[in-house]
Amino acid sequence: MHKYIILFFLVLTLLCSCGNDDSAPDGILKKSEMVNVLADVHIVDGGLINISQEPDTLYKYGYPQYSAVFKKYNTDSAEFKRSFKYYSLKPSVFSDIYDKVLKRLQAKTDSLTKLMTIQNKKNHVTPTTTGGRVNSPGGPAQATPLRPGMMMNPNQQAIMRFNAKRDSVLKQRLKEKNALPKK
Repeated sequence: MHKYIILFFLVLTLLCSCGNDDSAPDGILKKSEMVNVLADVHIVDGGLINISQEPDTLYKYGYPQYSAVFKKYNTDSAEFKRSFKYYSLKPSVFSDIYDKVLKRLQAKTDSLTKLMTIQNKKNHVTPTTTGGRVNSPGGPAQATPLRPGMMMNPNQQAIMRFNAKRDSVLKQRLKEKNALPKK
């Protein structure tokens, strides 16, 4: 009798663990939505990589872009963070999601490369590479991987650093101006 009880509970736990757990709970993005949001978030990340890493700079320039991505998919940063945490606790599902994200980003990269090639053939222009970007007349600059010799112009870096520091100092002064007086 004791064996049958143990066998019953073993079979019961086995049946409970075999359930289909593909649906996400409330407040969590579906897998397909998560793929779309992650792909766009990584595109924004790529655009922000060249901004000087001063305090408040990424918030100032990145926040509106991330907000636009979340608005596009009718979600917010809190739901995205919950979804990211939920899926990251399920490695196999998270791996599948990121495989789809990588495929989507690769497809976008391939389509941009084709467009640039067609446009360059049409204009009979060979693209020039400067500062990590492929420049072609009449077309947008396309990012290329940076190599050690392809860094940003030092003057541009200095201007970006100066603007970022100026913004931080102005924000700090504003905080001090609006702060309560000391006792």
